[in-house]
Amino acid sequence: MCGLGFSGKSVLARSLGRELGIEVLCYDTEIYPVHRHLVPPGSPVAAEYDFVQDIAREQIGAILASGQSLIYDDLLLERDDRRKLAAVADARQAELVLIYLNTPLAVINQRRTENPRPGTPADVAEAKAQLNASLLEPPERAERAIYVSPADAVADVAGKIRARMTAVQT
Repeated sequence: MCGLGFSGKSVLARSLGRELGIEVLCYDTEIYPVHRHLVPPGSPVAAEYDFVQDIAREQIGAILASGQSLIYDDLLLERDDRRKLAAVADARQAELVLIYLNTPLAVINQRRTENPRPGTPADVAEAKAQLNASLLEPPERAERAIYVSPADAVADVAGKIRARMTAVQT
């Protein structure tokens, strides 16, 4: 899963997890809060992100190595982050199916206003949203992403994922 904050990734990931019977691993709740204390003190924000992402990729690799599929719920805004994740899947002979939530900024901004993150001041949330929007590199054709809009039904997205996996297996 990739896309901007408040694009609907976590909601879709949980729904797809139930629909497809696949485990969901969420960066915001299961990776970052658990491992951020391991980041060397004084690390710049970018280094902290890279450090924790390396841990996430190790966990993803271990899950894939056990033969399980999983849905990884994260921003993955930059192509390089998605490339590194694809390399983990390739190393485990697993197929990466990239789901990109192509949610319009107006919808994202409305959701942010209606559902602010607890403990995050509005100016900090706005600055982070602007930074993330500036970092977003929508998937290129070569990434073969499945683009999802807010109007898409979970069953339809799940069908596209099943079709992609069936095509890979044949």
